[in-house]
Amino acid sequence: MSVLACACSVQGPRVPTSSEFAAVVARLERTDPASPALLSAKLGYADSLLSAAPGPCAERLVRVQEQLGSVEVDPTTPVMFPDGLARAADLEYRLHLARAACALRAEDADELRAAAAAAHRAVELYRDVFDYRSMVIMQSNASMVLHQLGETAAALSDLQAALQMDREYGFQDDARENYQLLLAWRSEASGPAQVARLMQDFPKRRATLRFGWHPANARITLESRREYLKDGQPFRSRAAAAFQLHIGAVPGGGWSVSYTDRLARYEPGVWSTIGSPKAKDSQAPQAVFPPAPIPPVGFTVSAAGQFQAVTDSEAFAARLVDRTDLLIRAQAPSGTRAHGLTNDAVEMTADVLSPGALEAATAASYALGTAMWIGATLEQGIWYETSAPLSLPGIPRIVIQHGIAFAFTRMVPCAADAAPPRCIEIVIRVTPDRQALDDVNANTFSLHYAASIEGRIVTDPATLLPYAREERIFWYYSFGPNRQHTTLKSEHLVSSTRYESNSPVSPSVIKH
Repeated sequence: MSVLACACSVQGPRVPTSSEFAAVVARLERTDPASPALLSAKLGYADSLLSAAPGPCAERLVRVQEQLGSVEVDPTTPVMFPDGLARAADLEYRLHLARAACALRAEDADELRAAAAAAHRAVELYRDVFDYRSMVIMQSNASMVLHQLGETAAALSDLQAALQMDREYGFQDDARENYQLLLAWRSEASGPAQVARLMQDFPKRRATLRFGWHPANARITLESRREYLKDGQPFRSRAAAAFQLHIGAVPGGGWSVSYTDRLARYEPGVWSTIGSPKAKDSQAPQAVFPPAPIPPVGFTVSAAGQFQAVTDSEAFAARLVDRTDLLIRAQAPSGTRAHGLTNDAVEMTADVLSPGALEAATAASYALGTAMWIGATLEQGIWYETSAPLSLPGIPRIVIQHGIAFAFTRMVPCAADAAPPRCIEIVIRVTPDRQALDDVNANTFSLHYAASIEGRIVTDPATLLPYAREERIFWYYSFGPNRQHTTLKSEHLVSSTRYESNSPVSPSVIKH
């Protein structure tokens, strides 16, 4: 994949009117009520009602509350639409402000306090989905509401927290506005000269990413939490693995990556829990998940970092299938459906954990975590765009073009107890190309499909040795007459790599 900056100015699409949104919501409720498009349309409808819709204030805000309430209680939202929780909290903040402005209640201060609480909740929800700019904006919004309430100390504290975020994430324009506000609240001169003085040490970071591997040993831990909805009931599973990583030089140049202890702490995550993961009841699983192919296979790369070949896929896949089969049978539940579910899980194992599947997963993981970034120079806070042919989540046999947007968001410690921050965080968003997806939808049994991938990686820019990775993957599809075949699933994958203390420390390549 090539790293390409988007240096163009694009006029956004026309925003539909509130009546158009209402029509879309009504149509989707009739034709595709399980689709995440319905949730997005409801939030778009609420946004349009708050922004510029005609009509009496009270009537509009009642309709806003109806749309927000239906999204927040929908069991689909946390599975397929986690961004929607942040957007809903953002809109709830605006709803409380609108109620106060419309004087619908005598207790306007209560509405403002509710707005501040919604803004604080949106800060954390936006942080969870890596939408840092919206996170900082909501932090600033909370401070302004508190200032309007006369809670000066709390308002200043929130505004200073927003400024710390601006500095961490490199949001210069936002910082200028917040500094001007801070000076005004302190009854100090707040003109351009005073703001410029406060901005003179504002960090401007650039990261040059180089492939510089060295011999190293590390401990890797992985966790995959998967979820899907069936008849409105959430089914969940947890898969995990922990093993040792070894990077060694190859005679003649290049590097070999090998692993040990891959099966000692492997949990395939086949058996589901039903409802809340904290529920105290002990219902037997009523469904199974495919075994999670999270243990990787060994591979080699060139001296320049190009992926070359896997080294042990055949032998390791056979061992992994045998081990998974034993784990499935040993952990099989009791109950009338236990035998059938166990057979279903065992039958999936050989296909899901085949040598080819493990090889593809290993190559894709290396491409995203290392190869994609070799030689790139990224300005902090700038979003870059590229594209690549990728498998559709949930339908791996279909490969279409995907849009990939990414940004160097902040500097972070390479490990939790490491200092100073030497690694960088890169946030990535992947979505299927709209036209390519329309072609699939039109030619594949009237398939209706939606998916997204949001992730972050933490890497050392001087070496491109990975330290952490997180991915949130969501997909939905329906097909057949009346769309009776519907699947809605998500996966949250988290991995961390902790290198042994004798591994060399690389010099920083971050420019301020």
